[in-house]
Amino acid sequence: MNQNTFPLITVITVNYNHADALEKTVQSVIAQTYFPVEYIVIDGASTDNSVDIIKKYGSKITEWLSEKDTGIYNAMNKGAEKANGEWVCFLNSGDVFVDSEVIGKVVGSIHPLPEKPDIVYGNILIQKPDGTLKEAVAKEPCNIHRMYFCHQSAFVQLPLLQKWNFDEKHPMSADLKFFKQCYHDRRIFRHLDFPIVIYDKSGISNTERIRGLYDNIAVIRDTDKGFKKYLFLIRLYFVIFWRKLNRKK
Repeated sequence: MNQNTFPLITVITVNYNHADALEKTVQSVIAQTYFPVEYIVIDGASTDNSVDIIKKYGSKITEWLSEKDTGIYNAMNKGAEKANGEWVCFLNSGDVFVDSEVIGKVVGSIHPLPEKPDIVYGNILIQKPDGTLKEAVAKEPCNIHRMYFCHQSAFVQLPLLQKWNFDEKHPMSADLKFFKQCYHDRRIFRHLDFPIVIYDKSGISNTERIRGLYDNIAVIRDTDKGFKKYLFLIRLYFVIFWRKLNRKK
């Protein structure tokens, strides 16, 4: 790949009162060997030392702000408005890239594809209780009742984020709605079968799972049609019933 073809990659990190986790995320991004990378950090007016962490690495961060927001997707939309890259990746505070070469590996995997994709996504690594890492393999492109890849492992063409903001009326599942909109608009998805991030399981989508499932239902009502819509809804209501039966949140 000729150096002139290297696309600008924008990485956006959103954070609120998660200073220790934020620092490891920032370190992960600035350690990337790929160039050029634009790095944007959006902080929700944290009251811990998050801003001190951001300032500590200020020379490596392209742009940052710290102000009140209405939630994670409001912060992500703010980041997307500031993005200039051809591709955008949202790496949440607490998540880290698997190694310093991964952005370069993603770009190198896109270049030889016969048809330029709109969205590429990979697998994730999840830390088990014993500290070892297990790979969770994403599904091939499809339309189902839930996210089948983590948005932290996705690289999205900037014009898509300019066309559809994350819908902030969905506080838990706006990413699901965004990717469903892209799918229904016949955008090209490509699965890169290697891990891209080490996923932080302490996020709200994992700690408040039933709330997230109800938001998935609202997304499906917004986006899907016909038989599949009702099939997806039945599946989700069953999962909610099962979790409540087993007293899971």
